[in-house]
Amino acid sequence: MFGILKKKITGLVDNIAKSISGGKEEKKAEEAKEEITEVRKTEEAAAIQTNQKAIETKPESEHITPEQMIKPKEPTSEIKYKENMERKGKDHIQPETVKEPEFEEDKLVKEKKTEAKPTETQTEKEEREKEQEKRLEENFGLKADEIKEETKKEKLLQPELKEAEIKVKTSFLTKVKSIITPEVTIKENDVKTALEDFEMQLLTADVALPVAEEIISDLKNRLVGKSVKSSSIEAYVLDSIYESIEKVIEQERIDLINEVKKYKETTSKPYKILFIGPNGAGKTTTIAKVAHYFKKNGLKCVISASDTFRAAAIEQTIEHAKRLDIPYIKHDYGSDPAAVAFDAVKYAEAKNMDVVLIDSAGRQETNRNLIEQLKKIERVVSPNMKVFVGEGIAGNALLAQVSEFNEAVKIDGVILTKLDVDAKGGTIISVKKATGVPILFIGIGQEYDDLLPFDKNYILKRIMSENN
Repeated sequence: MFGILKKKITGLVDNIAKSISGGKEEKKAEEAKEEITEVRKTEEAAAIQTNQKAIETKPESEHITPEQMIKPKEPTSEIKYKENMERKGKDHIQPETVKEPEFEEDKLVKEKKTEAKPTETQTEKEEREKEQEKRLEENFGLKADEIKEETKKEKLLQPELKEAEIKVKTSFLTKVKSIITPEVTIKENDVKTALEDFEMQLLTADVALPVAEEIISDLKNRLVGKSVKSSSIEAYVLDSIYESIEKVIEQERIDLINEVKKYKETTSKPYKILFIGPNGAGKTTTIAKVAHYFKKNGLKCVISASDTFRAAAIEQTIEHAKRLDIPYIKHDYGSDPAAVAFDAVKYAEAKNMDVVLIDSAGRQETNRNLIEQLKKIERVVSPNMKVFVGEGIAGNALLAQVSEFNEAVKIDGVILTKLDVDAKGGTIISVKKATGVPILFIGIGQEYDDLLPFDKNYILKRIMSENN
């Protein structure tokens, strides 16, 4: 049931999710690279400033001039010893190795290395690194190896900043965690193409044009400008589609059982329902299903076999009535349908019946003679309700039929048949919005119990759920 419409909806969800995610990935990568550069610059500047302050706070006697920093190192005692041996030609005891003078920068590096650092076990370190790599890959599409390679390219050359470079790496990873945004804002460009395609797909699924346009407009308002968690985009889009479709099929539920009981209490007369519709829609079988529905709910019915035009129509009505143990009224073929309906109403009044179900000949909305016949039945029996019976699989043709019949004889409700073989599902979405006529029942099979009062939640579940 409604398989095609379900596929269209699934396709829309996938397209929007991919469009939003695809547009964000490139932007994220750019933002991440810019953030990396800014973080590194900030940390490097801080490290240089720290080192400069440390140098300035040293006593003046300890300051080293640039000339001293690049002055060649003094030869070690080992080199001096060899020179003396060559010059004097005799053994000397090798003096102790003279330590090389240390530059101020080397001292600072050593001092930094001796600073206390928080202890961390090997297991904790590995878990921390794995978590960092996972977050980077999920939110920026960057592998840890790629970041390390980028860092190597910009490795600092000055020895006094080597320790600062390590700090930059650590600070960068921390910074990345802080800039990971859990939400994305849906832009119009993210959904524009997907919604245009979806509108065309709705039309191919038998959704009426005005209804398709309303769904798309409402869906766009629900999506554009909304901030949604990155991990919940598909669920949010699906919920929005559900709400947009729910809005167009929303209708006040008509409880026929209560309608009949209230009418009977106030007037003591039977409630009269006239069934109309085109040929082959299943009108006579639907009348039998409605009679069964009333009987299950404790109401007594009589069926009027007023289709005196179609061959075997009377026999079909009689067979259903016998199976359900429900009384029926019939005349011969060619009789006046209004006269049969009148006799059925009189029988119901005499037997204190609750409901009269009046059949009629199937006809197309363009057949003016048969339409006039319907108007005569309406004048004779004054039905409380006129119900159009049509095939759910008829698509937009059904909407035209409802509109035409509604103009001729004001229709109070619609029963859609054969929905169990409706692969598209667009008709049931469109009927109420396109015609203004509410749906009373839906037929989902051939058995008498396969007639369900209209329930929007039942319909939405079968449209939106993948398991139905």
